[in-house]
Amino acid sequence: MMLSPRHPRRPFGFDMTPMIDIVFQLIIFFLFTSQLSQVVRSPIDLPEEPGEAQQAPNPDTIVVDVTLEGVYLIEGHPRTLEDIARLISLEKQAADAKGSGVDLLIRADRSAPAAHINALANKLSSAGIRRWTLGTAKPGSGGGGSP
Repeated sequence: MMLSPRHPRRPFGFDMTPMIDIVFQLIIFFLFTSQLSQVVRSPIDLPEEPGEAQQAPNPDTIVVDVTLEGVYLIEGHPRTLEDIARLISLEKQAADAKGSGVDLLIRADRSAPAAHINALANKLSSAGIRRWTLGTAKPGSGGGGSP
């Protein structure tokens, strides 16, 4: 009489290989997307001025870039003044409904004519947006900063 089974039983185990694969994929995804938000900013030669130090970049900040040629960019895409005013007004309404404010950062090339910045400021003011920040670079940094 044989009391032991023919094949020895293998202890039940948990294969960690798929779990490790998923964790590595998530790490790569989050690293890529966090770097992508910094890449979206256009390379602009910012004016060098001692300004208020930015504590931490707010991911909800709307960044409007003004190039040397007077092209207005949001997330790297050219926009008209009307589009910018409409988009920011919609964001402001959504933020007001949540009880928070909207942060607007204007990054203008140091050699861009002031007429482009004035036109943007007038359009924002007529849309009811009167609070925004002008991006600058620290003196001596070459103007390529990303505040």
